[in-house]
Amino acid sequence: MLVDGLPPLNALRAFRAAARHLSFRAAAEALNVTQSAVAQQVRGLEQALGARLFERQARGLALTAAGEALHQPVEQAFRLIGDAAARIAHQAEVLTVSATPSFVSRWLVPRLDSFTRGHPGIDVRLSASNDLVDFHRDGVDLAVRYGFGVDPGLASQMLFPANPVAVCSPALCGPDGRIAVEDLGTRIPLLHDSHFLWAEWYRVLGRDEAEARRGVRFSHTLHAIEAALLGQGIALVPRPLVERELHAGQLVAPLDIHLPEAGARGFHIVAPPETWDSRKVSAMRLWLLAEATGGAA
Repeated sequence: MLVDGLPPLNALRAFRAAARHLSFRAAAEALNVTQSAVAQQVRGLEQALGARLFERQARGLALTAAGEALHQPVEQAFRLIGDAAARIAHQAEVLTVSATPSFVSRWLVPRLDSFTRGHPGIDVRLSASNDLVDFHRDGVDLAVRYGFGVDPGLASQMLFPANPVAVCSPALCGPDGRIAVEDLGTRIPLLHDSHFLWAEWYRVLGRDEAEARRGVRFSHTLHAIEAALLGQGIALVPRPLVERELHAGQLVAPLDIHLPEAGARGFHIVAPPETWDSRKVSAMRLWLLAEATGGAA
């Protein structure tokens, strides 16, 4: 029976295998079915087409003229279907990661090449934003967020603690590599990002928080770090974002900074629970954790 002018797919598969091997037995082994099942499918195809497709000979089967006419188009059709399926199956998965601009620029991008080389089947899309993510609306698979915790209903894991550190250019320090607290906000301008950590530290010291509001304010930590590198003041920022510059001596940490709940404040990996263990999200999550514990930036 022909449906929309086409024979049943299983019958065509049986015919294709039999035509390749010129043997119902060999075709059955290739398809992992019984020999009688192959013969039955071929007989059904012959009835639907109204033509014999094989002739039985002493050494096996031979294609009839009708079989020859059908064989090449069937082979071509199955090859086209197989090629299309292979392209789809091996198409790179797209993984969209959302993180703060500072984290993306200063921590993630310098390391990202090792992920792309290790996972060639995953294409990464980075979205740098401080906005909270709506995973379903925004099409984001995984996010890295800074703070003390995450929204209820999301799976999360701390990537690393923030360990806030005050950093500035070595040119702003005294001969001993230190600076006096009294110089903050006067000789050495305070550089603020959107987290206003200087106010927290002044509170710990018992100093007037109004003094901590002086200086230059930036919307992103990234810009506060850049200003510190240029010698424009001192910034209080997450240590993982400036490890490379501290190690290279481009920045120094001239003050002992201790903030409350320092261990709970950090960068967290966040994703919906239902996709937390999916292949692409799991690959990125495990890679992030390995990078975080693999040494300095």
